[in-house]
Amino acid sequence: MPQTGDLILHHYDEAPFAEKVRLVFGIKDLAWHSVIQPAALPKPDLIPLTGGYRRTPVLQIGADIFCDTQLIIAEIERLYPLPSVFPDGNPGLALALGSWAHGPYVVTSVALYMGAADPFAGDINLPSHFFEDRKKMWMTQFDTEQLKAKLPGYRTRLRAHTDFLNQQLADGRAFLTGDRPGLVDLHALWNPWFLRRFAPADARWAYDPYPQIAAWEARLDRIGHGTRQEMAPAQALDIARQSIPLPACGVSPDDPLAIDAGTPVVVTPSDYAQVPVTGTLVGTTVQSVSIRREDPRVGEVVVHFPKIGYEIVRS
Repeated sequence: MPQTGDLILHHYDEAPFAEKVRLVFGIKDLAWHSVIQPAALPKPDLIPLTGGYRRTPVLQIGADIFCDTQLIIAEIERLYPLPSVFPDGNPGLALALGSWAHGPYVVTSVALYMGAADPFAGDINLPSHFFEDRKKMWMTQFDTEQLKAKLPGYRTRLRAHTDFLNQQLADGRAFLTGDRPGLVDLHALWNPWFLRRFAPADARWAYDPYPQIAAWEARLDRIGHGTRQEMAPAQALDIARQSIPLPACGVSPDDPLAIDAGTPVVVTPSDYAQVPVTGTLVGTTVQSVSIRREDPRVGEVVVHFPKIGYEIVRS
């Protein structure tokens, strides 16, 4: 029987950000529960946990809900530090590279997919309204109606990003920072993993000329995803309702937010899918913010967000 402290990942198999977390499970050889959520709105079994946050993946541990890949991976590393996703001993550098990977690198490939002549040409299972859903989700980053004319610029930027990988792999190393896989690899894998499934013609153009990249992809694929066990969404909601959130860490008096614990706040992604989540501030760290909220289906939960990439204001 699943326990309230088990790792529960809300995701869908075609989600590239979720693949990063699944590979972390593989690197650490962890057991986890898989809850498949819709790839596009509506998401009736996810929103009760997150309060409106619509992205996947979401990590649930009892009544604590962790949003955004960067925070999810940091929490898994905290709980299960060995083997580390920082095998070269440079956690700050690897985490900082997330701003590159989740920003200009990802936006480049998503733009190519949204403007591609052959989206969905790969073997993927997604709802018919997925493309329209993503148009709305990414509207703060680009105008999808104007993308085709701009594809040469996105392709030349993708080639420049890809050259970073080639420079790292040029000496024959197995992974980007040495002989063991880590978070830097997972950052960089996002784009080839995504394009091979969502815009395969662009993926072939971008990566097939470089056999060292294909070999690197294959090595990462062999890591696997740890031990996965499927769980029904309703069961995950029941676990949240039957659990008690972890004690709040509190708010430091010198936190630049200058918002006291117990204050109603709104947390909103600042890049895309800008859906606000409202709750009561219960904790902050240098990297994260935690809010308490209630929902009839799950009772009281605490939702955790990273500070980078999110706006936190008084409600």
